[in-house]
Amino acid sequence: MESESPDSTAGPVHQGPTSDGAGTGWVDQRDAAAAIATLVAKIGEQQATIAASDKTHLDGRIDRGQHQKQLLGAFGTLRLFDTIPDVLRQGPFALPDSAAAPVAYRVACRISNGQPCPFSDRAPDVRGVALKFFTTQGVETDLLMTNEGGRSHARNAVQFMDFADVIVAQIAKGATGALEQLSRDVLDGKLGLVESARILGILAKETTLHTVNSLATEQYWGSVVRLGDVAFKYTLQPHDATAQGTQADRESDNYLREDIVSRLHDGPVRWQLCVALFVDETTTPVQDASVAWMGPLVPVGELEIVAPPSAGDEAVINQMAFNPAHGFEPLGITHARGDVYAASAANRKDRGVLSSDEARRFLQARCDNTLERDE
Repeated sequence: MESESPDSTAGPVHQGPTSDGAGTGWVDQRDAAAAIATLVAKIGEQQATIAASDKTHLDGRIDRGQHQKQLLGAFGTLRLFDTIPDVLRQGPFALPDSAAAPVAYRVACRISNGQPCPFSDRAPDVRGVALKFFTTQGVETDLLMTNEGGRSHARNAVQFMDFADVIVAQIAKGATGALEQLSRDVLDGKLGLVESARILGILAKETTLHTVNSLATEQYWGSVVRLGDVAFKYTLQPHDATAQGTQADRESDNYLREDIVSRLHDGPVRWQLCVALFVDETTTPVQDASVAWMGPLVPVGELEIVAPPSAGDEAVINQMAFNPAHGFEPLGITHARGDVYAASAANRKDRGVLSSDEARRFLQARCDNTLERDE
């Protein structure tokens, strides 16, 4: 059900069906079209500023607005469990009848650092995982997740992009530039002192104070989406058998990449894909992305990468564009993320961004190669 919002900066309110304890009862509200247009323009400005900085070595050519440094680009397999609850058996999680073969999707997996600049892996940062696959119905599906403790540092997309201005200013002009931008945002009312402190506190906890020993042992969470009437967040959890520690020199600028490649030389690396269902607006709010959803996890599948990728595979995956609105109905912050990610990809088209059809062909080719080896 939709109704008009009294807030001119927000779009219509969409309310899901009455809660029955299985992901329903949520309330969603999109940003207004004018607000989305502002965010789309802002990502372009940020990308241009980053490209112009001599610290990024981009030579003026626009690249990703965030998550620029790829740590691993590999093809893997996502196997869906036959125990997925009925309320989730739709869209990307749809299962065939019991007589059919289990569902296994060939997946492109891109793991990255969060900054829009290729800093050392030793620098405090968010780490992210992006997955792309095409369902049996041919629907492009992307899962985008970070290791920020099941939440974002920002409550909504406007706040996220306002604080991204501070990060971009730090890259372009150093600490002085970041302080100047933050001061302007506070004075202009974009980011109040309390909210600025809250954002900095979350980022400090999840980056500076959080030691990442291995990409294989981290937990990654996506933003809220829905299938039908069911709202949820998806998450990758490390496999129970994954060894702790770091299999690389922690003083290396690329230790996270070196660790995951070392693990793949030893054998497959696996994560369990789970979802956390919406419970209520207090503990699992749709509109406030800064609140971690702490409900029980429902396993839906397993992601497996079996070997280190080739240089060619990594180059192809680095050219892919990922969007959290692909494959699921967006809710909350994911509405705006879908528009901003699409704009970011369009802005870097001169770097050879793959189209959806090209990505589909590459994934199909890897799937065919796997079948040939298995025969």
